[in-house]
Amino acid sequence: MRNPVVVFGLSGSGKSFVARILHEEFGYEWLRSDVIRKELMGVKPSESAKAEFGKGIYTEDITRRVYELMIKRADELVGEDRRVVLDATFLKHEQRELVKRRFPKALFILVSADEEKIRERLAGRRDVSDADFQIYLRQKEVFEPPKEVSYVSIDNTETSREALRCELMKLIV
Repeated sequence: MRNPVVVFGLSGSGKSFVARILHEEFGYEWLRSDVIRKELMGVKPSESAKAEFGKGIYTEDITRRVYELMIKRADELVGEDRRVVLDATFLKHEQRELVKRRFPKALFILVSADEEKIRERLAGRRDVSDADFQIYLRQKEVFEPPKEVSYVSIDNTETSREALRCELMKLIV
């Protein structure tokens, strides 16, 4: 059985950039919580569902449903012997535990970046994600540092695509 890669961290850190590399360069199926959330809630990916932290389509209950569906889809893909990357904030211990229970050997990659770089990225973002800098700040307040899973850290402040590709190759081969 193949083990999924879980790319997690705060909004604007570059999680999706890392997941995109795994998808485009290494053939991973990309399961992105932002896309699954909007699909589950009947919102077009290009449509804004911006809301205050924990409100609208971003409540804890909806987030739990999104993560459960993401893990179910990952399970189906892994069952087909496909490589899978899960791309989501996974801010809480119990969210990461959901993955760990189903995939005990999943590779967790915590992506981070300098706060000024995150501010810059989120200010210019045109993406399926609705997160802005205020959401990032709230995520930062509630983020539970991982102690329930082993993980690798990647600082994605100024890292080039090629450097990330090389780093990822070492982790997944």
